[in-house]
Amino acid sequence: MSSGEQTIEAPGTRRCRICAVEINMASARCPYCGARQYKHQPIIGVRGLLVCLVAVAVAVFVTRAVVDAGNSGLRYVPYRSADLAALVPSGYRDLLLTGPHGTAIAGWGDPANALDIETVQATRPAVATPHVRTLRLATSLANKPGAARGYLGTVMFPGGQLAWELEYTLDHGTYAVFAFDACNQSIAMTVTISSSSERALGDLSLVLPENANPICDGPAFSNRDRADPAVPLSLPK
Repeated sequence: MSSGEQTIEAPGTRRCRICAVEINMASARCPYCGARQYKHQPIIGVRGLLVCLVAVAVAVFVTRAVVDAGNSGLRYVPYRSADLAALVPSGYRDLLLTGPHGTAIAGWGDPANALDIETVQATRPAVATPHVRTLRLATSLANKPGAARGYLGTVMFPGGQLAWELEYTLDHGTYAVFAFDACNQSIAMTVTISSSSERALGDLSLVLPENANPICDGPAFSNRDRADPAVPLSLPK
């Protein structure tokens, strides 16, 4: 019985990177000069660091662009009269609206675009519920040529104020109407926002309606004001 000769493979070798002596490929150090054969490499290196810095810069730029686009660069200024308080987009001009006794109304528009308008109306007494008032408006749109009704439902303002919202389009403009009651449900509030841009309308709808409120004891809601003939009206001299 014969046995074949076993072949023993010689271990792989490599040259030491310092003294060039042939050493075992698996050796971490050269047994002759002691030089380390594998350098400690940084985790990402200079090139990787530059790539990370560029990626961070791009992420910051994109984030700012998204935030600016979401806010549409809108700024607001406060408005307060004896009857109403509201926020108004910066640059809008007062439309100088007037209403009868028991109704306080204010409106503002963008002089650069006739479709960009905000109106706030407060009426006492509050006739019907906000739901009913919104449904009446939605029904009236059926008789207007070119009107297309959108969302009809409720929204919740910060603080728990429930409002009914109606969205619709008409004459190339988009509208959002918010109806709610204030001052212990004694004053009916209607906030109407319109814009030529649906996206801009969405941004305005997130801010303006919830910041519109009546001054509960304002002159328009009192029993005595200039509409009362018993109150003398003095003109400036």
